[in-house]
Amino acid sequence: MLVGDFHSQASIIDNVDTHINNIPIDDSYPTENQDLYFEDISLKKNDLYINSDGANITDLNSGKIIFTFSGNVEIISEIVIIKCDKAILEFEENELKNARFIGELSSFQQFDKKRELIASGTAEVFEYDHTANILRMETNAWVNNGSNEVSGNLITYNLVKRNIIADSENGSPVKLIIDSTSIN
Repeated sequence: MLVGDFHSQASIIDNVDTHINNIPIDDSYPTENQDLYFEDISLKKNDLYINSDGANITDLNSGKIIFTFSGNVEIISEIVIIKCDKAILEFEENELKNARFIGELSSFQQFDKKRELIASGTAEVFEYDHTANILRMETNAWVNNGSNEVSGNLITYNLVKRNIIADSENGSPVKLIIDSTSIN
């Protein structure tokens, strides 16, 4: 249920938990869910910086919060930048658990500690498992990790091990380009 509808211009929210928990709720409001909407948002949540045209925040009152960002979404962390049309991030007990990134031009770039590009990719749908550090890319997926380039409809990329797994998914082709100069 929608408890509040808050619009802002160029809002910066440092600690979303504080803002959500300080919403006045009395007996006239249902306490099952709390929904908030923001426009033109820049948000910092743990080690993530997120910019988008709009954001909907749903507090499920169970330690679980769902953020839905839409329009020119950019998510920046220490090692990865993700750009997409829509992003759905699920937090439990203030920790990112899962994320889904959607859009024809969705992309990611991964950097090393020196901020040098080590991998990049595109797909129409990304699913991110934060615990396993795995990006699952669906529909028109493409990944380049510097020495290998893979395209297909289903690609899994491990952000820690930096390995790529491609699946033909229903018989669709997988294309692999190997840089022979990187082979010993």
